[in-house]
Amino acid sequence: MADVPAEPGPLTLETWLARRLESAPPELAEAVWPLVRERLADGEDGLVQAALAALENATEGEATRAEAVTLLAADAILTYALEAAADPALGGSAARASRLAERAGPGGLIGERFNNDSTKEEMTE
Repeated sequence: MADVPAEPGPLTLETWLARRLESAPPELAEAVWPLVRERLADGEDGLVQAALAALENATEGEATRAEAVTLLAADAILTYALEAAADPALGGSAARASRLAERAGPGGLIGERFNNDSTKEEMTE
């Protein structure tokens, strides 16, 4: 199993995520930890950045099982970022999650990273 954090102590994003990943398929949990480990200190925004980096990596490679797992991990990380932003146990709220979704969505970070590439592809088709 990946390097999963210990449980004792106050609830942190890391321990919150560890609890969520307990019920995830092991292959997915093992894919998530290396992607998020260095970004947890940046909170939900760090998770969004980790998800975008994983999505970028998965879409640049060949269509392999490993790329599919990375793509699933990217989706899971983005979902966890929004859940964490909404969780009152982490100081979150629906409004906070909504603001994160706006910053991350098609009009935000995802749009900035991927719309330029898709526009280029559409123009050449």
